[in-house]
Amino acid sequence: MRPFPKLFRFVMSFSLLFALSAPSVLAQRASGILAGRVVDQQGGIVVGATVTVADASGVERTTTTNDDGAYTFTNLAPGRYIVRINQSGFAAYENAEVEITTGKRTELDISLSVALQEEQVTVESQAPLSTDPQNNGGATVLRGKDLESLPEDPDDLAAALQALAGPSAGPNGGQIYIDGFTGGRLPPRESIRQITINQNPFSAEFDRLGFGRIEISTKPGTDKLRGQTFFRFEDESLNSRNPFAPNRAPYQSRLYGGNLSGPVIKGRASFFLDFERRETDDNAVIRATILDPSLNITPFSLAVLTPQRRITFSPRFDYQINNANTLVAR
Repeated sequence: MRPFPKLFRFVMSFSLLFALSAPSVLAQRASGILAGRVVDQQGGIVVGATVTVADASGVERTTTTNDDGAYTFTNLAPGRYIVRINQSGFAAYENAEVEITTGKRTELDISLSVALQEEQVTVESQAPLSTDPQNNGGATVLRGKDLESLPEDPDDLAAALQALAGPSAGPNGGQIYIDGFTGGRLPPRESIRQITINQNPFSAEFDRLGFGRIEISTKPGTDKLRGQTFFRFEDESLNSRNPFAPNRAPYQSRLYGGNLSGPVIKGRASFFLDFERRETDDNAVIRATILDPSLNITPFSLAVLTPQRRITFSPRFDYQINNANTLVAR
């Protein structure tokens, strides 16, 4: 009667082992595997790509490709899955027709294409296009710090403005208007408020049509008494020697002046006075061929002093007749 307990224990142990292993076997048989490699269009492996699978209910699982570009998903329930792959520099990949079969390994190798770079340019108009001739897009307006970059010498200033205005219709260059009048000497740079070039070159009010019109507006008087003085000095210390002169010729330039403005009648009339004196001791080089005492031909060069003096006095008087009209005398 003793063998019976041993046989009973053996049967019970075998039954318990079978009961524990059966769910695992059934689970393995009721799932599938998805695996593959991710490469680019030239066949190179893509490392670190994000691979996502989603079942019909939307449950997702995610992994990344290894150093060989491979990925693996195990224990996938049979059915249809959506496979998505994302990697920087490549176009996104999606396949919604991947079938997983029970007990089988599904191979899905994927080739990613390079993503196209897209740029979007938005052009916005800040202001509507105007057909008003006074709003000429080619006009040049100089004021404030722009005026400080212009030459101080009146002749050099006129040449610079003619160059900015461009070729004109007449043989004498562009027309220069000072407060609406022509034919006057250019005022000192310190008394100029604004310079407008080619504002409306084809207006019927002008006697000479085309480009090359330069309009200079001088500073009006102020409501309080204001003024300034200045002095500038230059000499030959920093000048190079003229290559045609035997030595460095003497040169000196002295510029001094000032301006004064203020009210004549408070809130109605004002004045602006500008004074400038320029003293320039320039030189001219004379080159010639002469005969020495022995009647031999000898080259001759000499720097001759050519002093220049210029005085400019520019008064201006403004009287406000009404809110729309102002009388200007200069």
